[in-house]
Amino acid sequence: MLYHPLFVLGGLMLRHRKIYGAAVLAVGMFAAQSAIAQESDMAAIRRQVEAMKADYESKIRELERRLVKTEATATQAATTAAKNAPAASETKNANSFNPQVSVVLNGGYSHFQDAPAGRARIPGFVSAPEYSLGNRGFSIAESELQFKANVDQVLAGQLTLAVDAANEVEVEEAFIETLALPLGLTAKGGRFLSGIGYLNQKHAHEWEFIDAPLPYVAFLGNQYRDDGVQMRWLAPTDMFLEFGGELFRGNNFPGANSSHGKGAYSTFVHFGDDIGASSSWQGGLSYLRTEARGRDLGSSNDDNSEVFRGFSNLGIASLVYKWAPDGNPTERNLKLSGEYFYQRETGSFDGTPADRDNDGWYLQGVYQFIPQWKAGLRYDRLAADESINPGLAGTALDSRGGTPQRGSALLEYDTSEFGRIRLQYSRDDSMVGEPNNIVRLQYTVILGPHAAHGY
Repeated sequence: MLYHPLFVLGGLMLRHRKIYGAAVLAVGMFAAQSAIAQESDMAAIRRQVEAMKADYESKIRELERRLVKTEATATQAATTAAKNAPAASETKNANSFNPQVSVVLNGGYSHFQDAPAGRARIPGFVSAPEYSLGNRGFSIAESELQFKANVDQVLAGQLTLAVDAANEVEVEEAFIETLALPLGLTAKGGRFLSGIGYLNQKHAHEWEFIDAPLPYVAFLGNQYRDDGVQMRWLAPTDMFLEFGGELFRGNNFPGANSSHGKGAYSTFVHFGDDIGASSSWQGGLSYLRTEARGRDLGSSNDDNSEVFRGFSNLGIASLVYKWAPDGNPTERNLKLSGEYFYQRETGSFDGTPADRDNDGWYLQGVYQFIPQWKAGLRYDRLAADESINPGLAGTALDSRGGTPQRGSALLEYDTSEFGRIRLQYSRDDSMVGEPNNIVRLQYTVILGPHAAHGY
């Protein structure tokens, strides 16, 4: 059968129109369905918005109701407080004057290879009457009871009582101190530890070793404190720089029996700075002048009195170095310290001229090698003037050719910042006779709030 080309072309066009129409119909139906779906979604969204709006309006009304109730309660409370204001004020004022109360307990065990009769004697030096090696065996050592508080915005006060092994109570410190003087000034008055040296102004429980170094024993009777006044000035410099001066009654060793109430004075300067992030240092220079109007010392055999009359001039140079990784001493830290003492005494001893130049020094280091554990070493030494008046031979000022010295080793365990246990051994060659081996076991605990220790 033959097909004319025109018939073929027409048939194709007719088929394509049917396909095209079907496609158009399909697209139209899809569009209609999409429009219906969109309308449905929009209606759902509108319903959700209306529901959320109603919910928020309900919550806002609830918050407004609670706000009105709270304001009413606050008004009632303010009215009640105003009525009770006098009683509340009296209670607050009473509590504000409650002082900080803390107790430092010391005790332990001591063993001496050779216990000298009476108090200890260092040949060539006239130590304070109360200096001794303490008690053998178990005993309590000197403990402290401290009261401290701000009096007002201007003054603060502190009272420290010391109780020794013989149950005797002594006022160790009792002073007032300013809080708000201008220009970096601070004033203190009463009985207090002098600011001279490095260890002198620290209480015994703050020392790195159980006992004081020999120069403190020989020149200051362990520590110098007295009744008087003090003025300090902190310079406005980047590095630490502090100047101070003191005027004392002068009744305590190395002074004695002041008749005019101002027999001693001192001056000092403290300075220091950081060395990078891990180290710091502090130095100091101090001078103390005292007058002794009959310092009764007791003889070397305690049969009669030996009395010194004259003046004592004492100079002290101090240096302290501290190291801790990045300034954090928790894990490890090292502290090195040392001081040099030079004393010039002029006067008479039992009526015999006794002008002398003495000196002494100590060097010590304490290393915390792991948390809570420390180990330390100390060496201290004295040198008495050997060119004394022949009339002083056999007295307490006679050095008998010896060089007082001592070496000590320390092991310490800190239970916390408020408790520690120490074991200390000393080879003591500072007294008359053979060297003495001294072993001490000490516990120290702090009860109650206690101010942070100084540098």
